[in-house]
Parts: sequence; C-alpha cells; structure tokens
Amino acid sequence: MNKLNIVNYIIVHHTSRNNDFPFFIKMRHIYLRGWENIGYHYLIGNKRPFTINGKLYVGRPEAFEGAHAIGYNKESLAVCLIGDFDKVSPSSKQMKALVCFLKKKIKQYNIPIESILAHNELSTTTKTCPGKNVNIELIRALCKNNE
Repeated sequence: MNKLNIVNYIIVHHTSRNNDFPFFIKMRHIYLRGWENIGYHYLIGNKRPFTINGKLYVGRPEAFEGAHAIGYNKESLAVCLIGDFDKVSPSSKQMKALVCFLKKKIKQYNIPIESILAHNELSTTTKTCPGKNVNIELIRALCKNNE
C-alpha cells in the first residue's frame, strides 16, 4: 500500500448494505475486489445486527492511501457509514459520531468544510453514495457549529 502523504479531503460513503460489519467489508474488498486491505479508513456502525450503533471502527490505517474514490485516494480519508441510505436514514448516533469524527479530522489536517465531500459529488462516480438520505450540506453545517 502507498503512504498517504497529504489529506485535502474527507470522503463520506455508505456500505449499501444494512446488515454489514467491518470484517465482512474487508473480506469483500480483499477477495472480491483484489485490494490489499479494506478501502475505507473508518466505518461507523449502525443499529442493525453485527455493529454497535454509532461506534467508530478503524479500517485501513490512516497512514496509507485508501481505495474508495478514483482520483481522490492519494489525498483523502474515507469514512463509511454502515447501511443502505438510499433505503433508510442513518441513525442519530451514526450522525453524531460522523460529525464528531469530521470535526476532529478537520482540525487535525486543517481541512476546509467545503472539502468534506459525499462520494456522489465526485465527477469520477455515478453512484448515489452515501445515499439519498444523507444530507451532506447538513453535515457540513453541523461541522461548522462549535458545539
């Protein structure tokens, strides 16, 4: 895996599966996609079986480039909400954990709020990721809030 030398963006994703677990995702990425590791740096559990609602799980080590967004992997971190947010909405615990995580990383890497991106905002994808029920503008607004 290549080292991640700079973080200019944080890309928000979803798994497109309501019943999922970081280890299952890692196995799919390694054995079905042929990647060296899970593609996401972090994942946030949902209220369904297999994960703890709102828990932040570590995926790919942050020191290495992710495998999650063509054209952005060399300069971004990936955080993935576990669930299919085209069908359901993220839990309040997931949203709280996401905003807390984003605030921490914005400060750590001095990233502007506008550089928090939904995967579907990238020109390199046609996916709905992180799903139609994830409001990235609201997430950015909450990250601006100092509370």
